[in-house]
Amino acid sequence: MNDSAPAVEVTDLRKTYKGGNVCALDGISFTVGQGEIFGLIGPNGAGKTTLIGCLLALLQPDSGSVRIFGKPADFMSVRKETGYVPERSDFEHWMSGRQFLEYHHGLAGLNKSTRKRDIDECLEMVELAKSSWDRHLRTYSRGMLQRLNIAQLLIGKPKLALLDEPTLGLDPTGVTVVRNVIKNMREMGVTAIINSHQLDEVERLCDRVAFIRQGKIASIETIKGGTITDYILFVRWSENQLNGSLGSVVERAAALSHTALNECHHDWGRFRVRDHLAATELLKRLIAEGVPIEEAVPERMRLEQLFAGEQGGESNE
Repeated sequence: MNDSAPAVEVTDLRKTYKGGNVCALDGISFTVGQGEIFGLIGPNGAGKTTLIGCLLALLQPDSGSVRIFGKPADFMSVRKETGYVPERSDFEHWMSGRQFLEYHHGLAGLNKSTRKRDIDECLEMVELAKSSWDRHLRTYSRGMLQRLNIAQLLIGKPKLALLDEPTLGLDPTGVTVVRNVIKNMREMGVTAIINSHQLDEVERLCDRVAFIRQGKIASIETIKGGTITDYILFVRWSENQLNGSLGSVVERAAALSHTALNECHHDWGRFRVRDHLAATELLKRLIAEGVPIEEAVPERMRLEQLFAGEQGGESNE
């Protein structure tokens, strides 16, 4: 692995189907740094799964390039360092969960002497019940199969993880498992690219997020510490108990917390805040100034706003 190269470097990537009549990717370019958690969001048919297929070298682009750790995506050395969770997996249902991971352990060329330990660790990490480890996969629920799917990603200890809708079919406990797996990847310095419609999870986990629309990157948003930046905070307070001084008090609290006051009324206000730390500081200042706060709620976050602004016209994926 090239320690100085980006984990992923995509340059002017273009991919069409049906003899060039359907454009799935239209000149996409971006880079992902090593150890970064990068999100892909966008409407169905925007080209996200096609993009992942190109990153895996399973699809050949019409033009442009993909480099993984400084090398072409189809190099065998790259594939050895890449893990993948597909949106929909096909399983050999006669296998047990353990046999499935034994198969992938062998495919990864790992040491046979550590096979049992490696498999046990991965199954425990995804919190798959021990009673199911030696059962046939045909008896697994959809959520159990998805946990196993994530375990096979982990078995090869990848440097780059590509996850296509990793929480699909999971209950809230399973979603928490995926969240913890990705957090552990971050701690281990693993680079991850996540395609997901779960915007709250994307906001919680990713460093940056690319919004893809009609085969193009419409914008790339930066998220810091699991918090989307630059959003509107709606604050409600009890009706004016400050004898006409409410406006100046609110303005002063906003100035001291370095936030922008967008609107101020007798029982509510709207503020543009930099992040959650700024929002917390604003609320502390308002309370210190004697404003009787009743409620504080972020308005639709930036990622939701991107979806809300989407106006049809999707390309096939």
